Amino acid sequence: MGRKRASAGELAQMTGKKRRETLIRGAREEGKVAFYTSTAPEDIQSLLMAFNMRYPFIHPEMVRDKGVVIRERVVEERRAGGSAADVVELSDMNLGKLKRQGLLQPYRSPEASVYPGELHEREGYWVAEQKNFLVLAWNTRLVHEAMVPRGYEGLLDLRLQGKITIEAHDATWMAALMGHWGEKKALDFFTCLGAQLCGARAGHQIIAEQIAAGSVFISPHIHSNNSEWLKRRSLPIDWRPLEPVVTELVGAALPVDPPHPHAALLLIDYILSAEGQRILRQWKRVPCHPGLEADPPYMSSGFDTIQVDAEAFLRRESEYEKLWHELILGPAEQPPAKKKAAAIAR
Repeated sequence: MGRKRASAGELAQMTGKKRRETLIRGAREEGKVAFYTSTAPEDIQSLLMAFNMRYPFIHPEMVRDKGVVIRERVVEERRAGGSAADVVELSDMNLGKLKRQGLLQPYRSPEASVYPGELHEREGYWVAEQKNFLVLAWNTRLVHEAMVPRGYEGLLDLRLQGKITIEAHDATWMAALMGHWGEKKALDFFTCLGAQLCGARAGHQIIAEQIAAGSVFISPHIHSNNSEWLKRRSLPIDWRPLEPVVTELVGAALPVDPPHPHAALLLIDYILSAEGQRILRQWKRVPCHPGLEADPPYMSSGFDTIQVDAEAFLRRESEYEKLWHELILGPAEQPPAKKKAAAIAR
């Protein structure tokens, strides 16, 4: 009689010497792993190629899109009878929403032991493996240096009216600053900021590329790694931190019923390993591994930061989203005449 096969939940909680042997044996039979991610495809492709070289019997398949799209895809696939995802890599905010819907399960990884406690989801559902720092980025040909803000209040300079683009789904950025400044100061600031906007677009990397291409002047919350990568290619983009810099965490999570659980856990181990984290760093991601720093280091240090509190945000999500639509998305869609009137009223 054959040996009873362990469930995904049992595999996820395995520890000790036999864990790796068990995962490799099962992954050989599975033969592939489906990785759902919001990280840029060229970055992740390098990671998956290295993973495949280490485990040539596992064929990685990538599904990549914006975080909101990936999250909804996981939800819809589950409603249709089961998710095709083996590993889901998203911001902790999107992972938190999947957790609340019962679509993730906790896991243990031997690679996670070196990570500081604040990078572990409190119930063990994921460990942060990347950091996104939301910084000011601008087109150096379109925005004169004298106009570039050095603090958040500088975004309210009337010379920037009609030149600022925001990322449409970043209510968490507002919520983090609201928690730091207090609600009154934050409401005053974001009300005034709304009158400065020329529009809202989806995708931090997309907006960074549009800044470099000259179709966007300036944006106050672009990922530092996206901006630095484009700058290194001698494109007309630069960036600076507006303190405190809002920081997002990205983690890799295990769905409740992954089709290839052995391969999934090996992939999570690899992402958290120093080897996997070095590959992410090579592609200008900011790794969370405590033994590594960003390349260059100034991409993630030398400035004050605050972290998005995913749990706190989700408790008040509807309230924050309502404010975001009223103060930011609504004004971003107003015609220029109304924005001018709002600025004069201010």
